[in-house]
Amino acid sequence: MSHTPDFDVDTMHRWFGVECNNAIFPLLEKVDRTHEETEEMIALAYAATVHWKKFSGHTIANSVRGENMIATALTYAGRKEGSLHHAKRNYDMVIANQKDVQDFDVTYAYMVMARSLALNGAQEEAQEFYDKCKASIEAIQDDEDKNICRADFEAGPWYGLRS
Repeated sequence: MSHTPDFDVDTMHRWFGVECNNAIFPLLEKVDRTHEETEEMIALAYAATVHWKKFSGHTIANSVRGENMIATALTYAGRKEGSLHHAKRNYDMVIANQKDVQDFDVTYAYMVMARSLALNGAQEEAQEFYDKCKASIEAIQDDEDKNICRADFEAGPWYGLRS
């Protein structure tokens, strides 16, 4: 027998998707992040993605951004295999659904691929994505989105990749 909760489950999924996603950013930016905080950051990325997928208003853009956040959290944590797996999933989803995502989603797909490939020691391929990412920032139409992407591009680990 299933139990029906006395609250709106759909609203709950949206709320947890937003809250979990927003809780990741301070942890990504934290220079002296502890092991426990790193684990929390990764768990939050997965949780945000799961909750967004269960929300009735879910779109492919939500899936793309969830995969990107998981890949980013794993990349910042130095988790080679997982970061590359999710970076590739994110990139493939963005490329296959360009009409359903924003211009900044393309930039972030390039960005996380570059970071993850660099983390995994594939410097030449990482450089190609880094260059695409840098160029794609200029194509972002909204100035606020462009500035956010520029700031994210300048921050975070590049694992020896810069030009």
